[in-house]
Amino acid sequence: MPALGAGELRQYAVRRREHTVVVIALSVSAVVVVLLTVGFWAFFVHTLSDPGSPGLVGMRIDGDTVTVKSGQCPQDRVRRVEVWDGDRERLVWRGDRPLTEEGRRGLLPLWDGKAYRASSPAGPPSELPATLDVAVDHGPVYGVSEVFDIAEVRGAVLPPGSYWTRQGVRTAEQLDGVPDCGNSSSP
Repeated sequence: MPALGAGELRQYAVRRREHTVVVIALSVSAVVVVLLTVGFWAFFVHTLSDPGSPGLVGMRIDGDTVTVKSGQCPQDRVRRVEVWDGDRERLVWRGDRPLTEEGRRGLLPLWDGKAYRASSPAGPPSELPATLDVAVDHGPVYGVSEVFDIAEVRGAVLPPGSYWTRQGVRTAEQLDGVPDCGNSSSP
C-alpha cells in the first residue's frame, strides 16, 4: 500500500471527524426523539385518564329523597344530571338545566321534576337499584361521575349537609374544595 501524503492524511482526518460528528448528532437526535415520544405519550395518557376535573360526587338518602352534591369550581354550572342503573347499564332518570342557583352549583335533588327545566321520568323507581351511576355534566369542558352502592349510602351516618363519597363523608364545602380550579378560589 502506498504511503499517504500530508494533504491526504489531513483530508482523511477531516472526513473521520466529520463522520464522528454526524454519528454523534444522529445518536443524540435519536435519544431526543425517543424522550419526546415517551414524554408526549405520558402526557396524553395522563390527560385522557383525567380529562378535566378530579371532582368528587357525594350522595345522601333521606327517606324517599335522594340528593347528589357535585364538587365543582365557582364558575362552573351544572347542565345535566343522569342516573344510571349501575348493574344493568340503563338510564333510570335524567334532569336537564337545574332551575335553582343551588342546583346549578351542584346540589341536585334526584327525581324532582320541579327542580329542572326538563326531566324524565317524572318519579323515582319503586325500588332503587343496588348501585347507581350518577353523571353530572358541567358543559362542554368536563363532567364528573360516581358509582354509589345504595346499601352503603343508606348505612352511612351523615350529619346535616354531609354526603357519602368514595373517600368517606364530606360536606358540600369540602366537595367544592376538591377540584383544581386554577386561580379561582373555592367558595
